[in-house]
Amino acid sequence: MYERYRDRAEFLAVYVREAHPTDGWRMSFNDHFGVAIAQPRTFLDRVAAGKTCSEKLEVRMPLLVDTIDDQAGRAYSGVPDRLYVLDPDGTVVYQSGRGPFGFKPGEMEQALILTILDRTWAKAEAARR
Repeated sequence: MYERYRDRAEFLAVYVREAHPTDGWRMSFNDHFGVAIAQPRTFLDRVAAGKTCSEKLEVRMPLLVDTIDDQAGRAYSGVPDRLYVLDPDGTVVYQSGRGPFGFKPGEMEQALILTILDRTWAKAEAARR
């Protein structure tokens, strides 16, 4: 979706608390992709972990990193993964189930398209006035 809609919407990834750290609930899936890392203890550690994950998983969209006290993760229930669509005012118009098993890409894409259309219609209406 990022590749398809990035010229019409802003996409951001937010790295939050490590879901499967080597010093916690470790999963061999992470080992396979080379992202087997310990739970970051400082913000700089979290930035480094986010960078590693982004590079290894080839995440192409811009990456933000949550604070070490998990402000974004708690506010948006972002652990382990969650997808959101926000409108231009910052209102959540779509929230996925917990990922990756709760992801429904078709639902998210529909919400994204409708949000883009709403914004396009609002701009056209403002131009007519």
